[in-house]
Amino acid sequence: MPDNIPLEKTWNFMHAMRAAADNQDVAAALLGICSAFGVSAIFGGIVPSRTLPPRAIASRILIQEMPPGWVERYNSRGYVYRDPIVDRLQSERSPFSWRDAYAWAASSADVRLIKGEAREFHLNDGYVVPITLLDGSLAAISFGGDHIDLSPDDQSILGFAASYALGTLLQHRFSARRARRRVSAREYDCLLWAAEGKTDWEISVILGVSKSTVTKHILSAREKLGAVTKSHAIAIALRERILR
Repeated sequence: MPDNIPLEKTWNFMHAMRAAADNQDVAAALLGICSAFGVSAIFGGIVPSRTLPPRAIASRILIQEMPPGWVERYNSRGYVYRDPIVDRLQSERSPFSWRDAYAWAASSADVRLIKGEAREFHLNDGYVVPITLLDGSLAAISFGGDHIDLSPDDQSILGFAASYALGTLLQHRFSARRARRRVSAREYDCLLWAAEGKTDWEISVILGVSKSTVTKHILSAREKLGAVTKSHAIAIALRERILR
């Protein structure tokens, strides 16, 4: 029945989010929903303050599905401190377009820089969904593309999708942190070398412990991660970003 189509799309999106193994899967599911609106790039995370040091920016990024050349340039040149969109997020809690942010910006030089260089990567237009978290901090997901034309209903769809995706991204991050706390430093070392293809005996030589100790650490890590084999434990540790 036609009335079931919107609900089916919502269910499929939610299922894809729940099944997402990592942030790339989240990005793929999100792009699958919003590509119909002209969206080809997504960037999101916890909104940084103007005073946040550069080394702390990376830890706040949750999703970054954008042209590689633009990502490298934006990050390496510190454009986050000059981006009118980020500046707008310092005070705005309602969704807005990139055009709104450019028109609102105090620095025309920053607008020319960010807007002009983003166009080189076919990022001419965009829409930003700010999301206030329960602790009062602000997150946001920015959708970009060559041309984005959104009706009020389309904006509502992106708002729902962004909120659901952000919840999934935060869940992945917190799950990885909990898992890292569960695994001890020695268990981590053993898993790390096992992921490099080393045998228990080779790991024991590297770490200067007995082979039985390595086996014990890996078994303990397996139990903590709910893995049935060493390979399964490594796969879980990589998926949850315990191993980096």
